[in-house]
Amino acid sequence: MQLSEFNKSRIRYHLGYYVVSVPAGDYARLEEAMNSVPDSIFHDKLVYQIGRCDAAERKTQLASYEDGFQPPSTRIEGIVGDVDRTIRSSNVKESLKVWDEVYLYETNRLAHILYVPNYKDPFQARYRYERSGAEFIQALPGPADTAVGANIYLHLNYR
Repeated sequence: MQLSEFNKSRIRYHLGYYVVSVPAGDYARLEEAMNSVPDSIFHDKLVYQIGRCDAAERKTQLASYEDGFQPPSTRIEGIVGDVDRTIRSSNVKESLKVWDEVYLYETNRLAHILYVPNYKDPFQARYRYERSGAEFIQALPGPADTAVGANIYLHLNYR
């Protein structure tokens, strides 16, 4: 089964695969993983996990322009009796810390399903800069020829 372009874009976003800052080998590995989903079970799990990432990311919003928006609560107390009521309280910093950890957990699950690094995870994002210059990308189709420049130079200057 193939993932839709929309779902592929959502995966790239949640895993931090922005084309400019990701080593080409890792980007190619992600594209290969997204294009070779083995069957409908993996496809359904991926779509479900993308939805979980979306839901967790929405909880990291502490301010929104949407109607009916409520910041996530860090403490919910329910009182049951003659009159049922719920008391919600929120500490913004604590709420942000908790939901950032939840979002990171969900994106790590998505990365594990695809067997790719999660560049939203600070521990894995450091590899983005350590490996960026250590890869050779074959830009032109055909066999890799490391002496193309030398062949052109010799052809132009020594006939």
